[in-house]
Amino acid sequence: MRRLWPLALTSAIGIAILCSLGTWQIFRLAEKTKLIANLEARMAAAPITLSEALERKAKDEDIEYLKVTSQGRSDWPHALNKITSSDGRPAWEIIVPFTSTDGTFVLVDAGAAPEKMSSREAAPEDITGVIRLHHKGRGFFDNDNDVVANTWYWWDVPEMLATVGAPADAKVATFIVQKLPSLDTTLPPIAQKPKVELNNNHLGYAITWFGLAAALLGVSSFFARSLVKKTDA
Repeated sequence: MRRLWPLALTSAIGIAILCSLGTWQIFRLAEKTKLIANLEARMAAAPITLSEALERKAKDEDIEYLKVTSQGRSDWPHALNKITSSDGRPAWEIIVPFTSTDGTFVLVDAGAAPEKMSSREAAPEDITGVIRLHHKGRGFFDNDNDVVANTWYWWDVPEMLATVGAPADAKVATFIVQKLPSLDTTLPPIAQKPKVELNNNHLGYAITWFGLAAALLGVSSFFARSLVKKTDA
């Protein structure tokens, strides 16, 4: 028994730690699932105006994935081109400066195109989309954005706004509006259906922690039985 109690104690501590980690992942799964459901509900709700979105942001409200709509003018000649993929192929994500009729300036993610957009003229346009903050910054393997060549590898919203230059009297939105797909759009850029980009792998993590706890219990039990048999012998 003197040889068993250190094994039992350390195993119990290890199992308790592993089970607590698994339980924490279950709680995180519930929280993340609820958050994703809330964000998806925002995309399905009635749209608000750009001005209302700016007011909510000024109050530090969470505006990610809020649906917005506006009338204004798209400045296609000054569109930015960001490298992306569409249907598994390399493509360009076209980011268009947009000024609403109430004087709000925002960058609109108009969708994917096979080539850079450079010849389309500025035009009045109605837009409906969802707000994307894109605040993750540069990835470890991302190249430097090439402002001169108008080739963007990662989302740098402040630099993008500085590059296109907002009107002096405009209210500048520091977020991106991802345009929603339209059935009557057949020419590029083609807007992509927005998806809630949140990792939700907590169920897998929970199974891993509980599995390790079960494995530790099994190994400890086997070793304890081996010690008992040797003692009896």
